[in-house]
Amino acid sequence: MLTRFAPLVLLGGLLLAGAAQAGNALSELRLFKSSPLGQGLWRMELVSSDDPQMARGAAAMGKTALCMDVARRMTQGSPAENPQCTPKVLRNTDTQAEIEVSCKDGGNSRMLMTRESDKSYLMDTTVSKDGQARNFKVRYTHAGACKGDSMMQFDKNSPMCQQMDPARMQAACARLPEASRAPCEQQMKSMAAACQ
Repeated sequence: MLTRFAPLVLLGGLLLAGAAQAGNALSELRLFKSSPLGQGLWRMELVSSDDPQMARGAAAMGKTALCMDVARRMTQGSPAENPQCTPKVLRNTDTQAEIEVSCKDGGNSRMLMTRESDKSYLMDTTVSKDGQARNFKVRYTHAGACKGDSMMQFDKNSPMCQQMDPARMQAACARLPEASRAPCEQQMKSMAAACQ
């Protein structure tokens, strides 16, 4: 169910979480000096995309949020920069930051982040690989404290969460071999916990 929308938006969120860490090359971005960027719950809204599959995936997922507290914990202890990819800051002002990320596999991306208000940022991203480019814009809006321990959090009324009926999930796990049931049930509980 997590289509290509989730990984790309999550990548942007992890970049934002990493930017809030001391020692990260992106921590010097002036755009985030006076914001609660590295903490709390941030709602993510796909504003536009030239990829129809991404747009459909975003609609199916419904209201989606990223818990920066969990994302920050995930990035702690990791290298400041992925050795496979190198970020380069092209613009660094109080209202905008532009970053180009070049990867050894030939892929690259360019992100223009714009502060819309004290609690809202627009990220305009173009991802290029193998001669193909995709563009999408995502708005991140601070929504207060996180509501659980899941990094990705979804609206409980979203189509995705409605499919996570406890009885249906338990029945799906029950059909697996005995050795696989407990891990399946744990994974299902984690997915259900993401629905707030």
